[in-house]
Formats: sequence, structure tokens, C-alpha cells
Amino acid sequence: MAGIHQDKVIIITGSSRGIGYSFAEYLSNEGANIVIIGRNIETAKAAAAKLPTKCLAVQCDISSEEDALNMVDQVIETYGKIDVLINNAGIFPVKTFSSMTLADWKSVIDIDLTGTFIATHAVYRVLEKQKRGKIINVASIAGRVGGLGFTHYSAAKGGVIAFTKALAREAARLNIQVNAIAPGVIETDMAKSNFPKYALTEHIKNTPAGRLGKEEDLFGIISFLCSSGSDYIIGQTIAIDGGYTMI
Repeated sequence: MAGIHQDKVIIITGSSRGIGYSFAEYLSNEGANIVIIGRNIETAKAAAAKLPTKCLAVQCDISSEEDALNMVDQVIETYGKIDVLINNAGIFPVKTFSSMTLADWKSVIDIDLTGTFIATHAVYRVLEKQKRGKIINVASIAGRVGGLGFTHYSAAKGGVIAFTKALAREAARLNIQVNAIAPGVIETDMAKSNFPKYALTEHIKNTPAGRLGKEEDLFGIISFLCSSGSDYIIGQTIAIDGGYTMI
């Protein structure tokens, strides 16, 4: 039986490991051909090789416009189309504002915000010609409510949310739907290493669901936003945070 995303071409940035890879695995099992994007080509190839559908691994630093354009060229050469772009790549180092340097600030903005622009801009030219497609930006609740030690990250993700709304207005008439998700704290190795244990415990206390998120909590909404069932959803940022923000 064909999956609901059979033969779709879905590009996922930052997908050689972590949440991005979990998206790739889930959508590949639903029939999609995944483009695994990573800065290390060997890691990307290893990730792509584990997926059940015809998947392409591409070396791409999303803070590099040249890399992004080359990535899109490879995707079109291989598949001839792009159905969905998921802007997932990002970093979230915790650092207080008083100890933050300009280099700290730029490293997060360059990947989390500018990288989203660069990858989207490269793919958008294809979607414009096709007059269809979907762009899903992975934002964060930190972009809505701020986060202690997250001045740079909150600014970047708040920018991603605003970028989503503005681009959605331009793209909708071209049958390109642009939306975002705003996860809460997801229980990953990266989250456990970046956050002190007491911070995670406090977060759980303030979350109505009474737990951290899991990768699988994100799968349903990602799959839905990749589908035709979400064609009339435009410019939205959907929180998946166990009720933490409720906005």
C-alpha cells in the first residue's frame, strides 16, 4: 500500500541526525523521497542509506548561498521537482546575555534565521515555476515567549515566525503554503546536554502535559503540513509544547 506522501520530494535541512533525521525517517516510511542535508557528507550519506525510499544525501552548509543553490541543482537533477522544504537546521547554545559575544550572536542568527532565508530563497525559485509547494519552518516557543539564556536563539526564532507570516502572504497566490511549527523542549540528547537538569525539571512543572516533548509528538503535524489537507492553512505557527504557551 502506497504511503500518503508517496513519491513526494521533501528536503529537510539539518537532517543527518537528531529531530531532522526523525522527520526524515517518518516521512520516508510514508513514501516520500527525502533529501538529507548536512554539513558532513559522510554522515548525511549514512543517514540516507538507512531510509526505505530513494533518498539523496547532499553536503550543504545552509549559511552558504552557494551551497544552497548547488543543493537545489542536485535535487532537480535527481528528481526533477521539489514538493516540500522543511527548514529544520538550527543550533541553540545556552548563554547569558552579559557573557554573550558578537560571535555568539552571529553564529546563531547565521544558521537559525539567515540559514532559513538562504535555503528558502534557493528552493523558492523552483516552487515559483511549479506554482505549488510547501515550506515548513521549525521555529520554537522561545521565539514567542523568550528564554533564559536564549537572547540570540529567541531573536532568531522570533524572526523565523515573522518571516513565515510575511512570505506566506506573497506565496499563497502561487499555491505555495508557508507555515511554521513551534516546538517546546523536546527530549533529545542535545536538549539534555544544553539545559541544566534543574531547568528541565522547572520546565516540566510549568507544562500542563507534565512532561517534555518527544520527537514523535511532532510527526503528525509535520506530516499534515506536508499534505494537501493543509492547503488552506497559511502563515500559521503551530505550537507543539504540551500547553506551555497556549497562544
